[in-house]
Amino acid sequence: MRNSFGILFAVVMSLFISAGCGSGTDYSPTTTPVQPPSTSDTSGTGTGPEATQPLPTATTYILPDQGSAPLPAKSIGSVTTPTASKSFAQTGTANSTSKILLNCTPHSYPQRTHRSLAVDPLNDNKIYIGVEQEGFFKTDDGGKTWERAVNGVKASDRTEGPGPCYEEFYSTIIYPQYSDHICISMAGGPGTVGLANTIAGNNGVYCSVDGAESWVQRVSPDMNTAVYALAADPTDFDTMYAGMNGGSCSNLPTVCESETYFNTIGSVYKTTDGGLTWTELNTLATRDVRVIVVRTHPLNPNWVIAATFSKVTVQGGGAGKFEESHQLGVIRSQDGGKTWTSSVNGMNPDPNEQALLGMEASPLNPSRLYVTASSNRSYLSSDWGQSFNPSRRMTAFVFDSFDTTGLHMLGSNGESIQASHDGGATWTIISATPGYISFDKGFPTTMVWSKNDANTVFLAGPYTSIYKSSNGGLTWSQLLSGDLLPK
Repeated sequence: MRNSFGILFAVVMSLFISAGCGSGTDYSPTTTPVQPPSTSDTSGTGTGPEATQPLPTATTYILPDQGSAPLPAKSIGSVTTPTASKSFAQTGTANSTSKILLNCTPHSYPQRTHRSLAVDPLNDNKIYIGVEQEGFFKTDDGGKTWERAVNGVKASDRTEGPGPCYEEFYSTIIYPQYSDHICISMAGGPGTVGLANTIAGNNGVYCSVDGAESWVQRVSPDMNTAVYALAADPTDFDTMYAGMNGGSCSNLPTVCESETYFNTIGSVYKTTDGGLTWTELNTLATRDVRVIVVRTHPLNPNWVIAATFSKVTVQGGGAGKFEESHQLGVIRSQDGGKTWTSSVNGMNPDPNEQALLGMEASPLNPSRLYVTASSNRSYLSSDWGQSFNPSRRMTAFVFDSFDTTGLHMLGSNGESIQASHDGGATWTIISATPGYISFDKGFPTTMVWSKNDANTVFLAGPYTSIYKSSNGGLTWSQLLSGDLLPK
């Protein structure tokens, strides 16, 4: 097993934030040795006040009538949810409107899954995952059999080999009261559905109301389609927040002129009608800010929190520039996205120590928060992101969904599975990371704690690897690998 910090941290950067096939963007962190905290003290170290921003001047984008009429609706409890319509359906094969041919070779390692692993909150046998290049997949029998679920998801023709080439799937969210309602995000380089000679039109937000049997693309004409993150109001799935790659276009002229941006006031959009219309929110925009993760507060849906990352885009490819960036760290809203504050309190002042790659909050005690930065550092918070303390770095982590204190966590640093009983202040190795060698130069990216069984945890990473533990992470069994993907 490898134990080189340099290899671990350099790879994890591209693991979480790669801008996708055709983006021409490479991300490489620097590394600085860091010691984990020796105590379970979770008090914040930041003392500076957070700046409150004025109400934004929002831009609202509305879907065009041509080919995009509103979906018929069906009532589900107290919410109105779009119902799939044949007029919206796209084939799961190559995007016939795009003519773009892709070299379907990834930038760093194949079959990236990012944070797309999701488990039905009502049934652990229903599992979903998006796989770069290959498509979106589901199982209804706990992983015994899998099917490709791409009806309606746009893709491009490959320059080599059979089948369509899919962009990267970044996140999957499921409506807890009606678990057949699922939305996913896809991202390549920043762009819009109408940007000529790019694959931006394939990306954005897709939603399904039939358990991933069919999908409808939910983006508007001028909306940036490089969507990294999704979150929904826990009581109204029609209200969603989409976190973007707010960087500039990475394509060279004549596709994009230098300094072409597709977001103007922030890197988060909001919809209240299931994606028919989107509003760009004023999220304290600075140059090239990406929103990596978005979460809504489970007890107060007007509270929204997001992890951000900034690295100035280099047009035509190549690594971005940290030295020209301004990091926002965690941004938060307590009024449904109208105003936002940011915090890096307690974080290392180095910009790449504040550029975040992952974030999770305890579902039963959301004041407990854990984030991972682009270098070799993680941070924990006990006040919903107002202040942070350093922690041992984890590439994948999850809070116990049955723990009301928000202190019990599991995480993986690559080589091992570790447990924390103090919100991430200290960690103890409990097992080896399953399939770590098979990850090659990739590392686990997602952990999901079952909502149905307190001992069941799922783990995913590149090479289409999914593992399940039925004893709290002590032992693992494999549910999916690249070799088991349906043809």
